[in-house]
Amino acid sequence: MNHLIFNIERTFKASEEELSTLRNIMKEEHLNRNEIFLKSGQVCNRLAFISKGSMRLFYDSPDKEVCNDFFFENSMVGSLASFLSQTPSLVNIAAIENCTFYVLHRDDVMELISKYDSLKKMGDIIVQEQLLRAEKREAALLSVSPEERFQNLMEEHPKIFKRIPLRYVASYLGITPETLSRYRTKFLV
Repeated sequence: MNHLIFNIERTFKASEEELSTLRNIMKEEHLNRNEIFLKSGQVCNRLAFISKGSMRLFYDSPDKEVCNDFFFENSMVGSLASFLSQTPSLVNIAAIENCTFYVLHRDDVMELISKYDSLKKMGDIIVQEQLLRAEKREAALLSVSPEERFQNLMEEHPKIFKRIPLRYVASYLGITPETLSRYRTKFLV
């Protein structure tokens, strides 16, 4: 938790009172590999900051799961749409690796952002970053070839290929595992 608190203090200039309140509210939790953080149909009532491990966000479709995002250390995870609207989540979130994370429940988040300006600023930036990520992802799926998506992912996030099972990477790229294997052979030789 110390690393997370340090980053909040440094980035958002949070006061000692704000940091102390945050420390007291956040609770450490753990998930083992493949355990679910959020299931579609549930209302997301908590957000988490990952301290160790990785998670994936995916949709259930009739014949397969479709991976839409990955989260690593120092990432905030949860369904913001469900969290903010208090409607059932359309997404699932599961641990890829064993995870340690710090949870903030919705009521606590709402109280923190109403009471502390720096934490409201942090919340605003998190929402903004999520919107930008979603728009960038949608644009890539609609306007960039699968091969270019693969190359971009290799350049921007090479750790994904070391830590994430390739079937999830293929799903994220919108390609088959066989196509992913061909791209890897072509570009990693």
